[in-house]
Amino acid sequence: MTRRAVAAVACTGLVATITVAAVTPASAADNGLGEPRGSAVSTKPTQRTAPAAKPDSLVAGVVYRVSGLASISSGTAASAAAGSVRAALAASGAKLAEGAHAVDGGASWSVDFASPLTAKAAAAKIAAVDALPGVTDVEPNYISTADANAPVNPSDPYLRDYQWNIWDYREGVADSITFPKGGYSSHALALWPATKGRSSVVVAVLDTGQTTHAQLTKATVPGYDFISSKASARDGNGRDSNPKDQGDWTSSDDSSWHGTHVAGIIAAAHDGKQGIGNAPGLKVQHVRVLGRDGGTSADIAAAITWASGGSVSGTSKNKTPAKVINLSLGGRHSCESFMQKAIDGARKRGAVVVVSAGNSNESALKFSPASCKNVITVAATDEFGERASYSNYGSAVELAAPGGDSGRLVASTWNSGTTTPGSATWGAMAGTSQAAPAVSAAAGMLASLGLSRSQIEVGIVKAVSTFPKYPSTPSWTCRGKCGTGYLDLQKVLAPKSRVTISGTVKVGRTLTASSSFTGKISGRSYTWYRSGAVISGAKSSTYKLTSADKGKTIKVKVTPKGSGSYLGITTTSLSTSKVG
Repeated sequence: MTRRAVAAVACTGLVATITVAAVTPASAADNGLGEPRGSAVSTKPTQRTAPAAKPDSLVAGVVYRVSGLASISSGTAASAAAGSVRAALAASGAKLAEGAHAVDGGASWSVDFASPLTAKAAAAKIAAVDALPGVTDVEPNYISTADANAPVNPSDPYLRDYQWNIWDYREGVADSITFPKGGYSSHALALWPATKGRSSVVVAVLDTGQTTHAQLTKATVPGYDFISSKASARDGNGRDSNPKDQGDWTSSDDSSWHGTHVAGIIAAAHDGKQGIGNAPGLKVQHVRVLGRDGGTSADIAAAITWASGGSVSGTSKNKTPAKVINLSLGGRHSCESFMQKAIDGARKRGAVVVVSAGNSNESALKFSPASCKNVITVAATDEFGERASYSNYGSAVELAAPGGDSGRLVASTWNSGTTTPGSATWGAMAGTSQAAPAVSAAAGMLASLGLSRSQIEVGIVKAVSTFPKYPSTPSWTCRGKCGTGYLDLQKVLAPKSRVTISGTVKVGRTLTASSSFTGKISGRSYTWYRSGAVISGAKSSTYKLTSADKGKTIKVKVTPKGSGSYLGITTTSLSTSKVG
């Protein structure tokens, strides 16, 4: 078996993670992650090889809704509908897998074929179900596959040499453009003085599942296995509470350990041992949806509902609902109505949904869930801030983040096993799969700072910098193709601590507001309050108490200002004692 390479982008399996470097690390200098880079910017490539087109998604079966029922977990109505659906499919010539599986609280269900079919071959069989009385909203159940000097200076040895995606320490000029401080990384370290992520914030990783890794163990909360196919799951059963990655190897490819890699980009421990995640203070939750040959849309939709705290018939309740859901996966098909419903439900429950754009060098509008509404779709950039050669693009994309390319990959937690799990290690991949978790980590950090779901969705597309445009490769710029810009957490102006008020609280004395923010601050605005009411004209860092303040309490709100596109987060002081 061989490791996936750029040329193998169209094969089944890791379609959104196109390059893998197998490693069994011995030291940071010789570990398979590639040659360590010096302080100078390396030579920029002038030619790219575009990947082969991703084939149309196969259909695992059919998803249908029982008419007139909002939620059923079992009973005659569900059983009768499943029996009718299975009979209609069998009469159409379809060979079927066992059972029916809930997609939501019990009104929507899926029945799978024994083997996936092309969309054309499945059409007549789906039409047979659509003709049944009492069954509505009949759709194909498509198969998706997986899409891979700072403000603080962590001592983790892999960071400086290999994790350019988190902070690039190189300096210099590439193709007449000066490399920015921190390069074209996420600049996550710039936000660390305000937060590394709070343990109360969970990011769900809907992927291949969990492997044991010391740098993820403490960051992991209980998850779930939503793969309904025993053959795909390789664990001897269907859905269960064990999200362990059993391996997704095929006759031509080794297991990817994709979920482990994605999780590490989000929250690998900051322990000084190897590398780090963008937000090591967050918790991750493995929700297994991808097995051998990928995963079905019905299983993915059910997992989105469960991860966000919703009810899925036949499963236990999620005790630690996610604030952010990462979907580094996709297929070439339109967004299904039941998938959109699951996403909309997750957002109503307060979750931000982040999706990889896909790796076919095409419009992301052709892929799901990248083209679904109300998601944050992420394209991939390379080490020079250009669109990665494989990355999808277009109006469906909100922003871009580091995904790597054949010249320099993204290092993260991994596993050494070629089929079943082996030992924990680190490995390097490239893909929009690696770009999406950087944005998921950023969303988790913003949630840790107290922002709501809607504030995160609006704010994260402001926390960006402008894409470069190199004279020698103008066609590979992301400008106008990859959303608002590339993720740059230096553009989050967040309070390092709550603003404080100093001075004697007495009429005639002057109070002073002191505040400190992360990122590139160009100024501050001040609003002073007298017992909760705005004090007219008080707009500076100091305020002289007057007779009108006697017997009242005073507090101040400070709002940071930046240049260009930025996200400013305000801080409000505690109230003073009553003015004497």
